[in-house]
Amino acid sequence: MRFMTHCCRNIMIGLAILVGLAFAKPAMAQASGSDYKLMPEDVIHIQVYRTNASQDQIVAEVPVDRFGNVSAPFAGIVKVQGLTTTEVETELAKRYVEKLRLRDPIVSVTIVRYRRMMVSVGGQVNRPGQYEARPGDTILDLINLGGGPAIDRADYKRATLQRGKSREVIPLDLYALLVQGDTSQNFVLEDGDILTVPRSRNTIVVLGAVMQPGTFQYEEPMHLSDAIALAHGEIRYRSRFSRTLILREKPGLPGQYYRIVANFVRFVKQNDQSQNIELQPGDFVYVPETDTPDLQQISGMINTAWIINSVTTNGILGIKF
Repeated sequence: MRFMTHCCRNIMIGLAILVGLAFAKPAMAQASGSDYKLMPEDVIHIQVYRTNASQDQIVAEVPVDRFGNVSAPFAGIVKVQGLTTTEVETELAKRYVEKLRLRDPIVSVTIVRYRRMMVSVGGQVNRPGQYEARPGDTILDLINLGGGPAIDRADYKRATLQRGKSREVIPLDLYALLVQGDTSQNFVLEDGDILTVPRSRNTIVVLGAVMQPGTFQYEEPMHLSDAIALAHGEIRYRSRFSRTLILREKPGLPGQYYRIVANFVRFVKQNDQSQNIELQPGDFVYVPETDTPDLQQISGMINTAWIINSVTTNGILGIKF
């Protein structure tokens, strides 16, 4: 039954991802349309004609240089970086009236070729690698280029986007983007961006003064009482359930953990549901033997648990609380 539930959940997530990716290209086309602002290395096509003229007055294809300028025929050097094609049309029309004495010239500016922009996607995707993207492409487009997340291995909620220029690391919740349609996660890409989808930690670890410490499969929803039951409960006269510790990794900060202290005794004896903490995949549950557990010792136990269970250890060594 648990296996079937897990499979059905993966199928539903997979279908939701396919639907989300189906909208990637429309989103890109909208971002790359009339609102696009020109940048160095773009190439534009300039066409100038009059309403009653039998042929074009001016036709030219010119690149935007590294300073953000174009050399427009009969108009000289024009600063176009940061302008839309509509704004460039207005500027060129004004210049052609002044310089060539054209009456009501009609100017058309279109983008022939966008600047070359390289982005990367790595981790648990089907086609990791470096790809050429168009200005206006988004996270959805990059996921699409990477063949989508590996459904059985990807941790959708702990992805990161590293910006190519600033090197800023932005935490991403791909589950919210792909399954729930949260477009606030769908950032527009910049040159050099790196999207990383980490391996799923679809487990919890229970350590300390319990009968059977170990790693257990996470099944949503899961609470502290479920974890204690999986570990076969207390060791009589040793377990300090009133000081049960839950360690939860901070989003986007590998190796740094929140500490949540739960008084499990109050849940058992007084049915205080607030102490029966709802767990998340990757949580560590530690039942101490004293009221003042040794955090350095806990850190060592966590490192050992991850290594033994062959789970990625990036950022785990040197745990910070």
